[in-house]
Amino acid sequence: MSSTALELRHLETLLALAECGSLSKAAARLFLTQSALSHQLKTLESHYGAALVEKSVRPLRFTAIGQRLLALAHTVLPQVAEAGRDVARLAQGHAGPLRVAVQCHNCFDWLMPAMDAYRSLWPEVELDIISGFVVDPLPLLDRGEAELGCHSRSTGSATERGLQPPVSL
Repeated sequence: MSSTALELRHLETLLALAECGSLSKAAARLFLTQSALSHQLKTLESHYGAALVEKSVRPLRFTAIGQRLLALAHTVLPQVAEAGRDVARLAQGHAGPLRVAVQCHNCFDWLMPAMDAYRSLWPEVELDIISGFVVDPLPLLDRGEAELGCHSRSTGSATERGLQPPVSL
C-alpha cells in the first residue's frame, strides 16, 4: 500500500455517515445518490482490505478501522476549513504581516496610537515594527523587507520617489 486512496471527500462521507447514522441520510446530506455513496465506501474498503462500517446494524456502526478514519476526519476537516478561511483572508488582504520600518524613535509618540487604531480595524493583520539603526527605511521597502516605511523627512516628492500618496491610518 504505497499510496492512499483517501481523499477529503471520503473523510466528509465518513463524518456524514457518523452524524446521520445511515447511508441514505448521509447520501442526501452530501447531495449524492445512495449508490454513489455506497460505491465510495466500497472503494475505500477495497483499498484497506477491511470493512469500515457494519451496515447491517441500525444505526450504522463503525469498525475499528472506520473509527480510526473517522477520528482523522474529525481532526483534518476542521483544519482544512480553517486553512481555507485563512487563505481567503490573506488573498483579500485582510490578514497577514504588515512590517513597518521606522527611522526614528520619536515617531513612536504618534505611531503607537495609530497602530492601536489600525489593530482595532484589522485585528488579523500582524503588525511588526522594524526599528533600531534604520537610517533610511526606503531601501527596506525596495527589498521587500517592509510593507510600510515611516520617514522623518523626504528628499523630493513622493511621486518622484515612486511612492503612492500617504494613506491615513
